[in-house]
Order: sequence, then C-alpha cells, then structure tokens
Amino acid sequence: MHIETRFLLIRPPDIEDFVEYWKMNNDQEAKKYTGGVIALSYDEALAIHTKVCNEFDANNKENCVFSVVEKKSSRLIGYCGFKYCKQLCGTEISYGFARDSWGRGYGYEAAKAVLDYGIETLKLKEIVAAVNPQNVASEIILNKIGMKPDGQILWKDQGMVNKYVIAVS
Repeated sequence: MHIETRFLLIRPPDIEDFVEYWKMNNDQEAKKYTGGVIALSYDEALAIHTKVCNEFDANNKENCVFSVVEKKSSRLIGYCGFKYCKQLCGTEISYGFARDSWGRGYGYEAAKAVLDYGIETLKLKEIVAAVNPQNVASEIILNKIGMKPDGQILWKDQGMVNKYVIAVS
C-alpha cells in the first residue's frame, strides 16, 4: 500500500528507514512539540522500529503511521499517519519531519493525502489532532487540511494545547 503525491511517496515503514528516523527523533528542534527526543538507546529504538515494521497494517484504523519519502532524493524525510490517542479519545492524525525538509510544503502534502486515505479507505468518521499553539506551522497545516479548532486540553510537558477535529458525515 503506497500513497503517491506530487513530491512524496507515503509508504509502510521499512527497517531501512531507521537511521533517518533515529536522526530525526534525536533532533531537539524537530521534536520540540512532539514529545522531545527519545530516551531510548539506539538498540532499544531499533527493536521497537523493527516491531513496528513487522506489524504494520495499512488497514489498522488506530495505528497506521507511514514513512514519508521525498521522491526526488528517495530519502526518508518523516512520518505521517494515524494512532489512537487516549487523551483525545479518538484517532489522531500525527506527523513529523526532518528539519532539513521544513518549509517545502511537505507537511501539508503528506497530511492531506493521509487524511484523504483515512476518510476514503479507512472510513474514519472523525479524526482529531492536538497542537501546541507555538507550533504555528502545524496549526497552518491542520487548518489547511480542513480540521477545525475544538477547544484546548492539558498535554503533558506542553501545557494547554489546541485540539482540532474533522467529522465526516
């Protein structure tokens, strides 16, 4: 299962992605609003990544996070997909990108394609998201893909964050 956009290939995660994931997940600036850098060792993180790759199911409505690859360079630049979020009480769209890919519209392109996949293929009736109000780029992406503000909630290590929702009839 692959989703292809103008500039991106959105595909299941692969063990070959790990080195780029590791770099991105240890970049303080790239992880500023998504939980901070990981506290796992390289081997612990690799074991989890291997398990994620082996268990990936593109039809799993509550845990379907794709790798995002820039077509031009064939390099992994991020992730985008869905996970069930207990705190938001629903299926959350989440994404993260390597800092050197920021400012190119890739976040919007991936989020829009994955949102459409969630609605059309997975038949999700509601998708939620949470974003730190200081993360202006993510606020823009969520608004641009059609999600609507739905109040604020308290988020661990972030304080009050904005909740977004899109309901499909």
